[in-house]
Amino acid sequence: MILEMKRTIIQFLEFMRNGIAFCTTWFLILGLLYCHIFNRQTISVDSLTELLFLIIGGVFLFNLLFTKLLIKRWSFIKRLSCFMVLFGLYEWMGFYLIGLFQDKGNFTQWGIFIGIIFVLYVICIAIYQQYSKRQGELYTQALETYQQKRRKSNA
Repeated sequence: MILEMKRTIIQFLEFMRNGIAFCTTWFLILGLLYCHIFNRQTISVDSLTELLFLIIGGVFLFNLLFTKLLIKRWSFIKRLSCFMVLFGLYEWMGFYLIGLFQDKGNFTQWGIFIGIIFVLYVICIAIYQQYSKRQGELYTQALETYQQKRRKSNA
């Protein structure tokens, strides 16, 4: 039990490290592209700090829901659904914090924001269904092979 908890904590910390590194690199590349497109020569330390804290919070939320540190028995779909709702709210608050959203927005803007999150959710579900189908086929094939070997050895 203690060894399993230790492994889970180590996995959580590794996922934190890898997630923060990946997301920071990705958002830094996006920030540099933005600066080149709009001919901005500087990125403020304040905006980088806000971005880093936003990334750390998002990665932490992801890891809380997708590692078995706190939630042990949820299915992938339940974890993903909870993550998408919580992350959507977190992202919305973060975008206001960093100044990407500045006013209340209108129905079209919110529709686009929610639509993007929903489309990404549906894509994740579709990928998961395909993956599960393939894994089920492999498992069934391995089980049938095992059963045939057992029948031959018992005959």
